[in-house]
Amino acid sequence: MTTPPARELTRVTIVGLGAIGREVLKALLGKRSVRVVAVADPALGGHDAGVVAGLEPLGIPIEATLTNALTTPTDVVVVLTTSGSAEMLPIVEEAAARQAHVVSTCEDLAFADWATPDVAAQIDAVARAGRIAVLGTGVNPGFVMDRLPLVLAGACVSVNAVTIERVVDAAKRRAPLRAKVGAGLTVAEFEAGVAARTLGHRGLSESCALLGRGLGWVFDEIRTHIGPVVATAASPRAGVAEGRVAGLRQTAQGILDGRTRVSLTLEMSLSAPAPHDRIVIDGDPPLDMTLAGGTHGDRGTVAAVVNALGVIRTLAPGLRTMADLPASGLVS
Repeated sequence: MTTPPARELTRVTIVGLGAIGREVLKALLGKRSVRVVAVADPALGGHDAGVVAGLEPLGIPIEATLTNALTTPTDVVVVLTTSGSAEMLPIVEEAAARQAHVVSTCEDLAFADWATPDVAAQIDAVARAGRIAVLGTGVNPGFVMDRLPLVLAGACVSVNAVTIERVVDAAKRRAPLRAKVGAGLTVAEFEAGVAARTLGHRGLSESCALLGRGLGWVFDEIRTHIGPVVATAASPRAGVAEGRVAGLRQTAQGILDGRTRVSLTLEMSLSAPAPHDRIVIDGDPPLDMTLAGGTHGDRGTVAAVVNALGVIRTLAPGLRTMADLPASGLVS
């Protein structure tokens, strides 16, 4: 697809006006090259999008369905409502029928080929037929543990292995994240939540697989584990009784020919000491980079969505990943 003229506005339809959706809306209102033309959210149908976002009225009524929202011509549908690739398929089908590209924070969509290859193939086929690009983005997955290390690896002649550690202070994040990491639960309750798949971070395996693919590795398996971070007398955590769960530590390891080539560790816990993102590349030359304080999860996600809008219309049709994007670029 050809690059749109520099002065051509990108018309955007937002699906989902929750916490992230409201921040995306506000961020887009400050951009000259983007115009929000419609918003859909079944829980907020009929309300003014600006008022819901805490702004002055924008004259954009929130539609109860995407179908209604798409009666207004648009270039890109931004989906901020689901984590599963299967749920994205009907949305992509509707968007493709209107030749509107899709950008989403759906974690599984970051590299849908890994866990749901059949669904990924369907989304890719629909997107190609409609001549649109579909992209899953965000901070993690989407940046810290996949795109950023791939950019760094560009300074290496060869890479043997990559180790990444991300530590997040969950006390500084929204309540849904604190609930997702099991803060305040007993260890038994935490283990039950992990078994029921109600606790844990989605997208770590996708980051591992995407990073591997970018480095030319197709893993034989990705080994995952989720364990509790427990408050102790030696390591007290704000608002958590000793012996209870303060958060989680989750890992994903990409195994190829019996070797661990990619190792990802994510800790999200209350009062986590020294939050940071660290990327260590065993290569020629070796690289070791630490982002003190770490990448801000919510603001970084908003940025990832907004900046994807500057390139989505230039991508080849089909299901794309963050590895397909150019190394940099901000939406004006």
